[in-house]
Amino acid sequence: MQYFGGKARIAKDIASVLNEYRKPNQLFIEPFCGGINITCLMGDNVIANDKNIELIEMYKAIQNGWTPPENVSEQEYEEAKTTGDLKLKAFIGIGCSYSGKWFGGYARGKSGRNYAKNAKNSLEKKFKTIGKVDFTSKSYDELLFENALVYCDPPYNDTTKYKFGAFDSEKFWQWCRVKSNEGNIVIVSEYKAPDDFKCIWQKETKTDIRTKANGKESRIEKLFIAP
Repeated sequence: MQYFGGKARIAKDIASVLNEYRKPNQLFIEPFCGGINITCLMGDNVIANDKNIELIEMYKAIQNGWTPPENVSEQEYEEAKTTGDLKLKAFIGIGCSYSGKWFGGYARGKSGRNYAKNAKNSLEKKFKTIGKVDFTSKSYDELLFENALVYCDPPYNDTTKYKFGAFDSEKFWQWCRVKSNEGNIVIVSEYKAPDDFKCIWQKETKTDIRTKANGKESRIEKLFIAP
């Protein structure tokens, strides 16, 4: 399932770096699990958290056997905005939206592309490889843990805002420092970080943003470790 800001293209690269830092049987936490591209590669003893309660309810439902629909009409897309069925709202609001952005517009593909079916197949593939995962929905700073490897993929600074509006990056970076000082290993995906965070990996990637020459804009994805 395409997810706005997701790491599908570089998930294996990131998971490889994370596993270099992860101790045997160490708890792995994703405070911003999003499209679970990393979650499904990290095995057991995993907590996947996201503030988006609809998204987490969808993951829990699939974990318990729910099958998403293969077809979603534009009318059903509009109706999903106010539905009380949280799992279906998340599936439609992300899986059937342009670029995977939360209700960012009904996705219409060329050559009859079926976005709902593609999203369904993608999720089923992920849940075939996912380990023992506890899905939770809290703000990142409400999570309680110790001796964990923490991987954060927060809303990037100076980029398109998501469902919950502006993100306080300064507060987030300070939270990372505190958690690191408490004995956790904290690694963050971003384009840039405060000077006391060390870059441990980087890779040039293509975004979904089109350039004037009709190509795709490239950026340098980086991983930073908290001091």
